[in-house]
Amino acid sequence: MALPALSTVQSTRDIHYGGTTAVPTGVSGRIVNVQTGWAATTYTVEFTPDSGAPLTLVGISESDVQAC
Repeated sequence: MALPALSTVQSTRDIHYGGTTAVPTGVSGRIVNVQTGWAATTYTVEFTPDSGAPLTLVGISESDVQAC
């Protein structure tokens, strides 16, 4: 079942971008957009790490996040 937009979520694992860890496990965020397709549903999530600067990632899968 797809998570609704504006849901608060938490990363279930380290999410890597390039060679670095963009979002560590356990960082909370908010779903800002849901993209549904015939094969899968992906999310645009705005994470707020401890550094304080928000980070928006597109193409996050349901296995990358869990509802809080």
